[in-house]
Amino acid sequence: MPIVRSTGCYALVSACAAMQIAGCGGSDADNHSAVNDLKIVTSPDYPSLVCEEQIVPARDGTRLKTYVYRNNKTTGKMPTLMIRSPYSRLYGEKCFSGYHFENLVSYAKDGYVAVVQSSRGTFMSEGTFKPIDQEGQDGYDAIEWAASQPWSSGKVGMKGASYFGLTQWQAAIKRPPHLVAIAPDITASDYHDNWTYQNGVFDLWFNVSWTAGAFEADQIIRKLTASGAPQSTIDAQAAAWTAEVAQNVDTTWPNTLPLTSLQVMNADQPFYLEWLKTPTYDASWERIDIENKYGTLDIATLTSGASYDIFSVGSARNFQGMKKAAATAAARNNAKLVWRAYGHSVDSGFPTFGNDTPDPSIEKRFFDYHLKGVANGFDREPPVRIYVLLPPDSGQTGSGFWMTGDDFPLPGTVSTRYYMGSGGSANTRSGDGFLSPTPVTTGATFDSFAYDPNKPVPTVGGNVCCFVSPTNAVRGGAQEQASVEQRPDVLVYTSKSMDRDMPVIGNVRASFWASSSAVDTDFTMKLVDVRPDGSTHNVVNRIVRASYRAGSKLPRQLLTADGATKFELDLGPTAIIVPKNHKLRVQISSSDFPHYARNLNTGLDSNSTEQIKTAQQRIFHDANHQSFIELPVAPITR
Repeated sequence: MPIVRSTGCYALVSACAAMQIAGCGGSDADNHSAVNDLKIVTSPDYPSLVCEEQIVPARDGTRLKTYVYRNNKTTGKMPTLMIRSPYSRLYGEKCFSGYHFENLVSYAKDGYVAVVQSSRGTFMSEGTFKPIDQEGQDGYDAIEWAASQPWSSGKVGMKGASYFGLTQWQAAIKRPPHLVAIAPDITASDYHDNWTYQNGVFDLWFNVSWTAGAFEADQIIRKLTASGAPQSTIDAQAAAWTAEVAQNVDTTWPNTLPLTSLQVMNADQPFYLEWLKTPTYDASWERIDIENKYGTLDIATLTSGASYDIFSVGSARNFQGMKKAAATAAARNNAKLVWRAYGHSVDSGFPTFGNDTPDPSIEKRFFDYHLKGVANGFDREPPVRIYVLLPPDSGQTGSGFWMTGDDFPLPGTVSTRYYMGSGGSANTRSGDGFLSPTPVTTGATFDSFAYDPNKPVPTVGGNVCCFVSPTNAVRGGAQEQASVEQRPDVLVYTSKSMDRDMPVIGNVRASFWASSSAVDTDFTMKLVDVRPDGSTHNVVNRIVRASYRAGSKLPRQLLTADGATKFELDLGPTAIIVPKNHKLRVQISSSDFPHYARNLNTGLDSNSTEQIKTAQQRIFHDANHQSFIELPVAPITR
């Protein structure tokens, strides 16, 4: 049991949370209101450490809940390693326990000062929570506060995944003088295009499940605690919210139209409605965009990403942006990447690909080199470490292997195209669609299908986040594609069997020609591995809204009636070997629901309307309209 020593007034108020959030039905010591002064905690389980539980003011006076762990047997100045998080209540954070403490305890034992700070408007931090936008200024203030402490060496680093990666980048682009190194894991680069939207399409499952699952219970607890509600009331309302999420998160809520009418989100999470009402990139999105600010940064970065992660595109861009465009040669030379398989995907899917856990010493050596000045040679190690997926020939047990390289994609990578063609009936896996390594000049000029938003193609596999779907309506990672490929509204193009292994490492891209009876619609594309026994799994996939085909940062451009229009689509990065005797397959359709919000085919803002039309879609593949997928084939062997 930790031993508590308070210095000054410390108010404790009981609180409870839903979905296994710390303090639900617990004692008054489990959750707290705002803290006035310092509280020092020790634990016999960690005799060398002291936990300072305190409030750190931001520049506007808002007080942010902060835990500081120091090794009381270390003398002299120490570097700081920080995690800033909105999930402290969700993760059961308190002195000597919780997810963040577990991620930092080894560093605290080894001569770092470990700091965990709760984001503004969450847990016991004051203020109103506004995701992303608030983290730059607050992060700057936290870093500079840590650097000014008597125990500080003046060097500060940050670490963590997902939103904790976001808090690192947002602080970094504010350029705090004492931030030296960051290790952002599975996080985005452009919070408009690969966090909230994907090529103009609202990332529905992520935004609904993340908002409902990660934040709403915390806001309920904060409100009830502030009002002085008894613990029994807090417990009851938290339990009611848990039941409501389980009943609606992958059924009623994603199907609600218009999307802006989902009041359960709008009441306590106004940012959800704000994001729905700003589908076009504007100044509010530009302010938090990382991609246009790499050239201002002069810090060391250890970026981590994953092939089946929802933020795979952003992770790859962050590494590439820092390696190519950072402000100094030192920052460019000290950009490193670790690439694994699964990331956020809570359902890793089938087939599995073995253990993609990277060597934990990589991160430790990174921080030791940059924050402690340890001459461990980390700067001379290869900049890229990649876990390459190896699918099985049959069954559901694949494997993988680690390799190193100088860049991502690897130097010497060759773009290899496979062209789509058919006899005019590529619908379903039983159709006549094919992929050819040479341009197609014969056969039908197009394939067609009807897209009815009332009957969308279900989400089966892919880069989804963040919670397990109670009804299994959303399945992430690698998944068998048979159910999708038997639908007439899915076009299927399949290659001949590979005559050799094909290592695909980097971003898969596509160029295709399409038309629609609608003035605006969506197109989806999925790359699939077909095994010798006929089983399949998805490799990469993406969606594009026709009106944003020129780029998500540009104004909308509606389609012209029935005219063939060219689309360029980045399906995202991967690292996989398509083995000898396997086949490549491409699926094309117009929906992937509830991962992505449906385009209602009216030309109106699909986030704010409930009118629906069925669209007649065509994919062209004649001599004048070559449609193809382009693979980054790497110069490696297994």
